[in-house]
Amino acid sequence: MKYVIAIDGGGTKTNTICADENGTIIGTGLSGPTNLTSTSVGAASFNLRETIRQATETLPPDTTYDQLVMGLAGMDSEEERQLAENMFADTFSQFSVVNSTLVNDAIIALENGTEKPNAVIIISGTGSNCYGKNSDGVTTRTGGMDFLLTDQGSGYAIGRQVLREAIKSHDGRRSKSILEELVSQHFGIENLDQLKHKVYNPLLSKVEVGKLAKICTAAYEQNDQAAHEIIHKAVADLFLMLKTVIEKLELEEKEFDCIFSGSVVNLPVIKDPLVEELTRTFPSVNIVFPENSPVNGALEIALAKLRE
Repeated sequence: MKYVIAIDGGGTKTNTICADENGTIIGTGLSGPTNLTSTSVGAASFNLRETIRQATETLPPDTTYDQLVMGLAGMDSEEERQLAENMFADTFSQFSVVNSTLVNDAIIALENGTEKPNAVIIISGTGSNCYGKNSDGVTTRTGGMDFLLTDQGSGYAIGRQVLREAIKSHDGRRSKSILEELVSQHFGIENLDQLKHKVYNPLLSKVEVGKLAKICTAAYEQNDQAAHEIIHKAVADLFLMLKTVIEKLELEEKEFDCIFSGSVVNLPVIKDPLVEELTRTFPSVNIVFPENSPVNGALEIALAKLRE
């Protein structure tokens, strides 16, 4: 019997599946982030080992794994792919992996969402990314270059703006916002004069900033003006990412699938207006909300490689 390992390495968590050659799941694993831009090399390597250990713990220690496919968030160039392979080589060797393939996480998420030749995917969780393909074999993307360069419409972008709008409300640069109170509660401080210490000592991580998106949705539901502005901007940014990819692939007049993936893009306050704008602009689009986790896309790729 041959075995494969499938991994979805994100900026917040890492999901792993171990399966046999028939696709029967042997075990699963869950650990912290393995995205090398949001965590240290040491932490990423530890998290990778832990999630693989969990997924394979029911098999004998001398088991070999013929294929490992890992979708990795934040890996956007050949140089970064080679860097990640070098960083994780010892871990793969430790678990007797024969063949390993590392791809951007958008590829496994797209594989998980559709089998159609014309398809695009929008990913928005801690970070954001948009990727697509057409029946001519052309692929393209927008975003995906991490938080200093891109990540518009992501949990991080929303969370950062929550902090800024809360401070603007606090010092009088905008109308009063409930974000002041919600941010203070989140950090356990009496008022926002104490926020600087919480943010900079130590510096908030990308993941920690991304978690502030839930504050924005809470304020949005209370009809807070600042929260509405932040959410509307996030929707507009995600739509622009999608529209650009769709036009690059010349899918405007064709039928195509659009997959929504990630915790933020599936929030009703984001999802509903984004779906409305997409279907209005591109009437032939088919919106897909995958039932399975993106790691299943990595599993499909691994099994296909096993059959080659």
